[in-house]
Amino acid sequence: MSWVPLLLLCGYYICVYFIAIVVGGLFVELFLKSLRISLETSSEKGLPGAGKIIGMLERGIILTLGLLGEFGAISFVFVAKSMARFKQLEERQFAEYYLIGTLLSFFFALIISLVAQGIYLSLLLPLLPE
Repeated sequence: MSWVPLLLLCGYYICVYFIAIVVGGLFVELFLKSLRISLETSSEKGLPGAGKIIGMLERGIILTLGLLGEFGAISFVFVAKSMARFKQLEERQFAEYYLIGTLLSFFFALIISLVAQGIYLSLLLPLLPE
């Protein structure tokens, strides 16, 4: 048995996760910066960089669920994230910023998962040995 197809598949999924997590983070960050919103609404200080880490985990989980075809389970990620920010969502500006960022992140990860599945089924699956 050749290791080449397995290595090809592993490399492919590493690239897919990199695009979804890292490139998706840059995409969301650039889009949100274009809105020029200042969020000095909360006197409580969170962990530095926690938002980026949460976004990376969010996109990784959504990508995994999308690749597995478990689209219904994606709502769990949104609910869990919203519960953590429940009180802050009362402030309209924060709520809009939060929704835009979250939906952009979800959208990016879902699109990447659909494209990755399409590439896998049409290009990579025929290359794998039976």
